[in-house]
Amino acid sequence: MEIVVKQPLTFRRLSYRPPIFDHKSQKFQTTEAMNRISRILCIGLLILICIGQSYAQRSSKKDTDFKTKLWYGGGIGLGYQSFAGQSTFLFALFPMMGYKVNETFSLGPRLGVSYRNIRTVGFNGSVERFNPIEISGAIFGRAKVIRPFFAHVEYELANEKIPTTRNGSTVITSRTDTNVYLGAGYNSGGKIGSEIYVLYNILEDPNSLETPFVIRGGITVNF
Repeated sequence: MEIVVKQPLTFRRLSYRPPIFDHKSQKFQTTEAMNRISRILCIGLLILICIGQSYAQRSSKKDTDFKTKLWYGGGIGLGYQSFAGQSTFLFALFPMMGYKVNETFSLGPRLGVSYRNIRTVGFNGSVERFNPIEISGAIFGRAKVIRPFFAHVEYELANEKIPTTRNGSTVITSRTDTNVYLGAGYNSGGKIGSEIYVLYNILEDPNSLETPFVIRGGITVNF
């Protein structure tokens, strides 16, 4: 005999629960991330500031070193000459600036601005006067040989105004001369010093009436 027991079918109700979203936890995580980013940005900003200050200090030191190697000078030129019915009075200013390559050698530019009062006699016996302004520029080098003496070399381009006779009248013509000067001088030294030096123009035309020797004097600062 076979006995079969059948149990009734039961159905279980399955319920769906959505995931729990914790707003407080998410807000905490977001705040923590922002704090980390802020710390990173602050550290990066501090690094950039340190690098900028270091560069500025090096740049300022270089500028200071460059300025301490500069010296300045200036002179006044006066001259007068008279020949064959023509006389010339000259007044000139010669500012200059030098850079000390080392304790002995220095180099730099020099400018020259001169005013000339020329008086000459024409063919008809009339007196004519001219007042030209001349400009020159030069590059020079100096060496302190034995203090307080120094050697000086200079290459100059000068715009000169010369009286010339044309069609029975005197006119002023312009020409550019190249001069190379060699010479030596004396400087008293100190923060502010005085100096005088003599130069010889090795490119002076031997047929020119102008002398190849030039005497200059002036003052210097920090030489």
